[in-house]
Parts: sequence; structure tokens; C-alpha cells
Amino acid sequence: MKPQASGLQAVQSEELFHYPIATRERLRNHFFLTFHHRRWLNSDFRNLADLDVRGVALDLFCAAQDQAPVGTLPTNDQLIARLVDVSLETWRGLAARSIPPLTNWQRCVCDDGEVRLYHPVVLEIVLDALGRKEQDAEKRANDKARKRLKALPEQMMRAGLRKQATEDEAFVLRLDEHLLEHYDGEQRRPATVRRALEDLDLQDQRGA
Repeated sequence: MKPQASGLQAVQSEELFHYPIATRERLRNHFFLTFHHRRWLNSDFRNLADLDVRGVALDLFCAAQDQAPVGTLPTNDQLIARLVDVSLETWRGLAARSIPPLTNWQRCVCDDGEVRLYHPVVLEIVLDALGRKEQDAEKRANDKARKRLKALPEQMMRAGLRKQATEDEAFVLRLDEHLLEHYDGEQRRPATVRRALEDLDLQDQRGA
């Protein structure tokens, strides 16, 4: 006899949740996901669902990581069956169990208007990964800025400035900002840095 699924059922609600992750958002380096094994082992779903249902449910968790928006699933049975590599007949048999693989997956509306499925735990995992992505991007930008500012004084001397001028941190920052704004994409060769210095000199003369 199968256990009764008290409180465990696929959620069907017409009050659609607005999925917070844009369809265009990508996690290109999202090759692993955070898995709280104790949370899984102690969950009602894991402890009550049939073994094959549990396996397919884990596949769905993983498959959702590569969907758009990331963390969602299509509502179409045939598409879901393909995601977990089973026949449509097999999928519908699993979906008819007292505790189906889509337990706790809910309908949501995405930023492009498409209605898809999301799971609160999967969404939590994806939001955490997006947070790490933003932190990594910020760290890379900060590292790039440090390297750029460290190299700029030597580039200024190669452009003809005396060492004393390169020790003015405020001026170095001002030159860096000007190069980013007006010469972004160009290598900071002496001629380029010299042009930027001439720009700033003209600005100072006009402001005088």
C-alpha cells in the first residue's frame, strides 16, 4: 500500500506568481547547484514518494537549471518527459501517482508572459547562484580597476609626464576616468595617454 500524501500534492493555482528572474538571464558557469542533503533527506516528499518518483524529481531539479528562465519547467507533459528522458506514457504514469514528481511545483508567469512551473526550493537555489554571479562580477571589476590604476602611472611617464605628476592620486583617477569615457577599447599606449592628457589640459585651460 502506498503512503497517503498528506499535504503533498502538485499545486494548481490561478493566482499566478510573477517569476522574479528574467528570461534573458543566464548562468553560463552554473555547472553545479547547492544541494542541502539533510533538507532533502528529511523532506516529506523524499520520505513518502516512490523511489522512481524521487529519482525523476531530482532530474527535474537539475533540468530546470538549464531552462529559460533558469529554474523553471515547461507546463507541457511531452516537453517535461523529454527533459527526464522518459516516454510520454511513462511520464503520465508517474504524474498520476499519489505523490507525483511535480509535487510543490507551481504555475508562474514569466517576464515574457509565458506560463511555466517553478519550485520554491529551486528558485532559492537559483537566486543564490545569481547572487554569487553578481559578487564574482563585482570582484572581477574591482580587480580589473586595481590593475588598471596600478599600471597607469608608468603609462603616464611613458607619455612624457614626470614621476611627481604620477604621484597625484586624484589626477591619476581623473585621467583613468577620462580614458574610460573617451578612449575605452583603445590600448593605453603613450600616444593615447598623451591625447587624454592634452584633453584634460584643455579642460583646465577653459575652466581657468
